[in-house]
Amino acid sequence: MNERIAGGRPVAWEDAGRQIAPILGAYAAVVVSSSDPVVAAHVALGIARAETTRRRVVLGDLVGDLAPLQSLLVDDDPHGISDSILYGVSFNKIGRPVEGTANLLVMPSGTEPVMTAEIFGSSRWKRMGAAYAEAGALLLLVAKSDSPGLGELIDQLDGAVVVRDSSLPGAPSALILARVMSPTKTLKVPFLRDVDITPLHTHRRPIAVAGGAAILLVLLTGGVMFLRGRPDSESSVAATRSTSIAAAVPSAPVDSLLAAPPVNPSESASAAAFAVELLVANTPEGANFVLRRDNASLPSATLAPTPIGPERTTWYKVIAGAYTRRDEADSLLRALRASKVLNDSAGGILRLPLALLVDSVGSQGGIDEAVAGAVRKYTAQRLPVYALMQPDGGAMLYAGAFDSAANAGELLKTLREAGLRPALAYRTGRAP
Repeated sequence: MNERIAGGRPVAWEDAGRQIAPILGAYAAVVVSSSDPVVAAHVALGIARAETTRRRVVLGDLVGDLAPLQSLLVDDDPHGISDSILYGVSFNKIGRPVEGTANLLVMPSGTEPVMTAEIFGSSRWKRMGAAYAEAGALLLLVAKSDSPGLGELIDQLDGAVVVRDSSLPGAPSALILARVMSPTKTLKVPFLRDVDITPLHTHRRPIAVAGGAAILLVLLTGGVMFLRGRPDSESSVAATRSTSIAAAVPSAPVDSLLAAPPVNPSESASAAAFAVELLVANTPEGANFVLRRDNASLPSATLAPTPIGPERTTWYKVIAGAYTRRDEADSLLRALRASKVLNDSAGGILRLPLALLVDSVGSQGGIDEAVAGAVRKYTAQRLPVYALMQPDGGAMLYAGAFDSAANAGELLKTLREAGLRPALAYRTGRAP
């Protein structure tokens, strides 16, 4: 384990994967991508080892015979992902259990080239992602960052983890859930690293040990088969070791829940950037109470979960208004104080040019009613959506208001969990 790859030992990249695993706890299907797919595979393996202590994890090779994943296979069956997508081979047959690690399976690339637009763009991935979410399992697909169809693949799943790179050439607008820019510094504790990743009993298969207690689930028709059971004694020991080791290593330098760049950069100069901050609460319940209570008095009211301070603790801001000029926001602030919606010293003006674009309403007769109905559809789901009217007579529906893309992650996660596909945008228009 002392060889070095891309600036660090493989185990150090695995440690970096372990460190970001908690970020992915709410997700079921993620692409781990890099211009160096071997490094990406080690990061994915680290994520997988951490997550197997609580759920089934399947690692998929979308590059082709990646050594870190191939080394986990104990048979010579060449069939894999390409055979399943192109020829209908059951996903159940291509998932191979990993000796020494309960709850972990590997899907090799297969007998045909796997890095093709046909495979990456297959509609089966969307169904797979939904099935994994329903089963409480995790699918990790390792892919090269310039793969054809990468953007289409990520759009069908929950998002991507980017390793080493600042961007994804094959998916420039993809949702980035986390970045791993470098390995952890593990040279001071090499023994612990090796203990953690060495199989405890290489002559046994923990999946067989779980035998009678496991529950067999088939995902999709002829899909991936999972054994969902309680971890056996070996995996419990491994979990204990992993926990103690994780506490001993430094955190990987990562940014989490990153939105793709704004979809309308040309409109940055005309953004309705100025707004009034009414409240900053430390719970969503407190912020939502104020938002519901005063919503009738507030133009373009929304809630913005925002990380604050060096610990990036999430606070919940209640925001109103969307104006291109600061004096317009100041007028709203004075009006809210005069009407006693705010106390005389409460509230403030912020520059928040960005929001999450959720939907739109085209120009039509009865536009006001159509916009109000569209907004109600989302607010009925407790989603902080509001409308801004556009010069063409239509409306854009936004959620939240942020000063930077880095602060939009929590709301982005909430909206995606609700089944939406929002995009970061400079918010434009005026309140209805």
